[in-house]
Amino acid sequence: MKNLFTLALLLVFASTVLCTDVLASVKGPSLPDIFRSALAEVKAKTRVPLLLPTELPRPFSDAKHVSVDVPTASEYGISLYYELDVGNAGFAASFAAANNPSYSPRELVNVREVKLAAGTTAFFRPVSCGGSCAPANLWWEQGSVLYQIQLKVPSTLPEKNQQEIITALANSAIQAGPR
Repeated sequence: MKNLFTLALLLVFASTVLCTDVLASVKGPSLPDIFRSALAEVKAKTRVPLLLPTELPRPFSDAKHVSVDVPTASEYGISLYYELDVGNAGFAASFAAANNPSYSPRELVNVREVKLAAGTTAFFRPVSCGGSCAPANLWWEQGSVLYQIQLKVPSTLPEKNQQEIITALANSAIQAGPR
């Protein structure tokens, strides 16, 4: 009887582990919690493949608010904020895409070509400051869709580090695939 109980317990444990692994592979790569509510709203309104990173590094992971900016059939925008109602001071990051945009990232000024996952070519623009600072930007195309990530990073952060952070997020999104 003791052996039968041990065998049954072992089978329950093994099936739990197997089901957990299968469920994880069906759900796909992880998604930061902050995107979950926005994901459902955007997917209900757009036909553009959503590319979002599997994780957010600090300080972006400290963002507490999400806003869906432009959910239409041909574009979307998801912005993250540390604080609401404080203008650009509360902005953390944005992830956007547009199908058949009116411009190519190759046409943008003050950009540097960088390579992403899957041989994708992207265009990076570091933080630029004048009267105020514009966030770091990265644009890339997949098929007819133009993707863009913006990150609010300190203007004192070296451009190399800005590029590393933003390209890591883009690579994560590309490798995770459409959500």
